[in-house]
Amino acid sequence: MERKTAYRVLLFLVLILTAAYTLGLVGVLPFRVSYYITIFMILLFLILRAEARGS
Repeated sequence: MERKTAYRVLLFLVLILTAAYTLGLVGVLPFRVSYYITIFMILLFLILRAEARGS
């Protein structure tokens, strides 16, 4: 998969997760959902940052 395509897929995923996170903060979804999304976003950030430094 091309890097540009991979980043577009990640952007789409992050937008969906951001909407779910917001719904969790508002109270529509259980707050646990927002908690796990936060952990996933932090891990994704660290992985992408490590990848950027490596290349």
